[in-house]
Amino acid sequence: MSTNNLSSSASGRFSLSAAALHILAMALMLMDHLWATLLPAQDWLTCAGRLAFPIFAFMAVEGYFHTHSFRKYALRMLGFALISEWPFDWAFFSGVYWGHQNVYFTLLLGLLAMKALDTYQTAEGMPALKGILGAAACFLAAALLHCDYDVLG
Repeated sequence: MSTNNLSSSASGRFSLSAAALHILAMALMLMDHLWATLLPAQDWLTCAGRLAFPIFAFMAVEGYFHTHSFRKYALRMLGFALISEWPFDWAFFSGVYWGHQNVYFTLLLGLLAMKALDTYQTAEGMPALKGILGAAACFLAAALLHCDYDVLG
């Protein structure tokens, strides 16, 4: 079974590769952004588009568990967050606006929360207080920065 393409095995199971999931999420995100900027009367676009975030969040978790360097992964996420902030602000707020941050900041804070919970564990594998406080700091940062999807993201 190919890992690079959409595939279906003889058992009837359906699988999507990481690349296919990224393309699907990007297409759904484009639909959502079209609704928000150019086609506001097309509510179905936002319904379809809201499926993009859970896919991107899933891919971030997969990236976290499969990356060879968390530091490089987090820095790439930060880079994309910074690069995409200006077009995001212009598309949604008609200029630079610091009152709302794009979804890359949400995903980055989620990665940092996972790292805190993963790094600081008890002997039983449960998060220790340091990990819980680290994750809570990420949640607070998401709220204070007004990231896409806020703390829930």
